[in-house]
Amino acid sequence: MATPIQRPVEVFRMHPAALWVTALVALLLQAVLPLTLPLARLFDFPLLVTIYFAVIRRNKIFAIGLGTGMGLLQDALSSGLIGFFGMAKGLVAYLAASASVKFELDDLFGRMALTATLVPIHALFLKLLQRGLLESPPPWQALDVVSGSLVNVGLGLILFQILDRFRRPA
Repeated sequence: MATPIQRPVEVFRMHPAALWVTALVALLLQAVLPLTLPLARLFDFPLLVTIYFAVIRRNKIFAIGLGTGMGLLQDALSSGLIGFFGMAKGLVAYLAASASVKFELDDLFGRMALTATLVPIHALFLKLLQRGLLESPPPWQALDVVSGSLVNVGLGLILFQILDRFRRPA
């Protein structure tokens, strides 16, 4: 029986200062931008940063920690309950890291497809958490999910290109 051919998995790192600055800027933009620009409620900068770092590190434990931490900080800065974004971003980070091991996600199309898949999964998981844990969850807005997915895919493509300039091989 022939053994499957293993492709080398290229792992990237970023300087820790760049990681922290990127995470803090994403959280601040998420907290401040919707107050001045109402359409910015569709943006999810912490989600995009979580997806990016989960894909370039290809480490599920790191991805879960980063996603959960980013989500909990986003919960702390928002008016919602603590834990919803932490759980949702932890799940999305795990899925992104798992996908980056299985598929080649260094090209533009792969990242676009991954982001277009994970943004609705994030929204669906948040809605399921709200339905299961709250007495009266907010109504499901399918148009918000679709428009949020499109906006975040476009924003992600720009953000990923900018962040690629700071990565280095591990």
